[in-house]
Amino acid sequence: MTHTRLPAELRERVLAKARGTPSPDARAVARRRRAAVALGAGTSVALLAALGITLGGRPLPFVALSAAGWALLAAATTWTAAHRGLTMLGHTRRVLVFAALAAAPVVLAWVMACTLGWPDVREPAAGATANVACLIATSVLSLAPLFALGYLRRGSDPVHPRATGAATFASAGAWGGALIDLHCGIVHPVHVALAHVMPIAVFAALGAVLGARLFGVTSKTRSGC
Repeated sequence: MTHTRLPAELRERVLAKARGTPSPDARAVARRRRAAVALGAGTSVALLAALGITLGGRPLPFVALSAAGWALLAAATTWTAAHRGLTMLGHTRRVLVFAALAAAPVVLAWVMACTLGWPDVREPAAGATANVACLIATSVLSLAPLFALGYLRRGSDPVHPRATGAATFASAGAWGGALIDLHCGIVHPVHVALAHVMPIAVFAALGAVLGARLFGVTSKTRSGC
């Protein structure tokens, strides 16, 4: 797998800016990044604590299995979006787009597969009020991870910022879904798809729209931040 090669003009501009920008203190940058992650994680945990972790009639093994899949999917999507590796450009556009597009259907398939062992949890269906409430809650729970991940990756992608934005926003939506899964006891397929999983796709689309502005390298981008 090969990384996208920068156009010569863009490469020269990036190199010229790098040469003219003072090197940041690596330890200070690392501290800011750790603080962003800690703040995002702490805020998410606090919001979940306010909502409460509930079984809602679901068997504990089912909740544990479902939550484990959510967390693994969210972690994998986050790693894809945030990991830049030795090239500092991150994964290729194809990998980032695949992660952004696959996150929602994969996690929905996982939750529904988990119900095969406990088919009763798929009933009853949720009403419109519960669907809307969970949709809003999932979106709110996604905001803290979004701010943390957005801080880590802002202004850092000169090649495919829209793809980076889609994957970054999708990973935040996946964490919001993982958290709401620990609170909401409704496992009806329509409810899970609309209220728990759809925010991942919505966030991914929003990230693609805002990616160039948030994650692209511009003349105002500060190196190392």
